[in-house]
Amino acid sequence: MAQYRGKTKHREAHPKIFVWSHTMRAEIEYFQEFKNYLKTPLLMPDKKLYWTPQELLEKIVEWKKVKVSEDDGDQVWCIFDVDDFYKNDGEKLLAAIKNAVNNNIKIAYVNECFELWILLHFEKPNCQICRGEDIEKKIIEAFKKNKLGKFQKNQEIFQILLPFQEQAIKNAKDIVPDYEKINWQNSLSAKGNPSTSIHFLVEEINRLIRDSKK
Repeated sequence: MAQYRGKTKHREAHPKIFVWSHTMRAEIEYFQEFKNYLKTPLLMPDKKLYWTPQELLEKIVEWKKVKVSEDDGDQVWCIFDVDDFYKNDGEKLLAAIKNAVNNNIKIAYVNECFELWILLHFEKPNCQICRGEDIEKKIIEAFKKNKLGKFQKNQEIFQILLPFQEQAIKNAKDIVPDYEKINWQNSLSAKGNPSTSIHFLVEEINRLIRDSKK
């Protein structure tokens, strides 16, 4: 029987952004809200519960080799708070980041904690921040000033902050202007407090959605 030789239909590539976190709340829920707001299957937030970001990075490297096609333009990002992880085992964390970067995995860190990303929607800190009451007090005051209701840790935050997203990117970029030039040793140490690279991930998500609508 002769085979049909019609035109071959090529699958159109739709690049995805995979976002991984090693914590249950805050960071990954923010990006899940981002996905829900955009109503897109192209943003893929998920979490794996490991004690340290270096453990997660090691697992993501292995997962990416099997699950992700760079030919489609897919990106993989890992989010984590610096917290005490660098202070407790900086060499291992830097080695895990180097391995991840060599495998084309991008890092969305926050030094010191995710609340910095929230605060950047309203102001750019000019001194080191500490997790807990100090930074939460600043956020509470910013919420009150902007009539956003009462801030509570781990609340749904994405849509509340959305009108201020461009300002957050600008403030973060004033501190870390170029992802490719990040000095991880400085950025993850006390010298890098406060700083983040989450804004680069947010920009990539926004760009991906714009491109998908063309």
